[in-house]
Amino acid sequence: MPTKATPSLFSRPFVLLCVAMFLGYANQWVVTPIIPLYVDAHGGSGFVAGLALLAFAVPSVVVRPYAGRLSDRWNAAGVLALGLVLMALGSALLLFPLLWMVFVGNVVRGLGWAGLNTGGYTRLASAAPPDRRGEAAGYYTSATAAASMIFPAVALWLLQGPASYDGVFLLSILISLLGLPFAFALARGARQNDKPRDQAARSKESTSLLDRGVLIATGLNLCSTLAMPSVMAFLPLYARSLGIDHIGLFYVIAGATSIVVRPLLGTWSDGMGRAPAIAMGLAAQFVGISLIVLAEGIGVILAGGVFVALGSAMTGAATTALAMDLANPQSRGHAMATFSISFQIGAGVGAIVSGALADLVGLRGMYVGSLVITALGIGLLASTRKRLPAPMTK
Repeated sequence: MPTKATPSLFSRPFVLLCVAMFLGYANQWVVTPIIPLYVDAHGGSGFVAGLALLAFAVPSVVVRPYAGRLSDRWNAAGVLALGLVLMALGSALLLFPLLWMVFVGNVVRGLGWAGLNTGGYTRLASAAPPDRRGEAAGYYTSATAAASMIFPAVALWLLQGPASYDGVFLLSILISLLGLPFAFALARGARQNDKPRDQAARSKESTSLLDRGVLIATGLNLCSTLAMPSVMAFLPLYARSLGIDHIGLFYVIAGATSIVVRPLLGTWSDGMGRAPAIAMGLAAQFVGISLIVLAEGIGVILAGGVFVALGSAMTGAATTALAMDLANPQSRGHAMATFSISFQIGAGVGAIVSGALADLVGLRGMYVGSLVITALGIGLLASTRKRLPAPMTK
């Protein structure tokens, strides 16, 4: 008896989506590790640095549900392209040598980040085959994670060598603009192939800003992402306090690990189920942050980076696939906008919590706080795992 052919993931739209998202995330990871250093150089504290990162996250959270509605009613790839434009504009505002302009620029970038991610996740949800959602999420998140392998190290190298803060911000503008042709091509394809939603479908839309159907996936991902600003944004300051040089290697090693394992772990989550994959991810993240807490040299920090990368990869791919499993096909933009809010709440609230902990109990105590947050995620999974979908049979 012939078997049904497995649909290819690497269609032209999927490749265009991954390239556009890679460049959008590259803009983000050129800027993010620089913000605390920039604030510190202008006399700000760790708490002020956290507020600056929060200024990026708040508008993204507020407008993301509306970006989801726009993705459902108009064009998800068009929303993605608009996000790239706003991120370039926000980076341009950072060129003004005033501390308060960091907040203005981050607000504009946050609006763009909402469009980029809502459009990207919505397009992914419509394209991924139901029995390969974990694998699709793995490749998609590998494309976005690739930016975290290269661009923080590039930004730190530029800052320590041939360029100033302005040079780093100019690079971020260029990167966003390079993503626009890919987003426009994806948007044209979407207009040709996607059917507009009729009035009857629109009348059935929920009036709630959040899609309750994906709240479990959102909460689980949130418990992982809340801990990440302490690692990704504050690690250069932590390394400086320990007298550790060449911390850019952390981003390279963590990013490389993440890129390699995400597709494989996403495929595993299709077979083993979302709950075991998420449990493994949170446990690996806990181990990684524990190593950073105990570190006295770069070797232990780099080992912690491998475990953090493994944990983030496993949790991110599995919760993204879980959100796609739970999303209503008639309102994927609404559902995926709700899910993607977890990244911004994690980045914003996690940043301000990390900054406050750094001021109150020191940078090492800040990482202990991240361990507590990760442990809460493990508890949430234990209490909800029976409500998660069973593995799909091949």
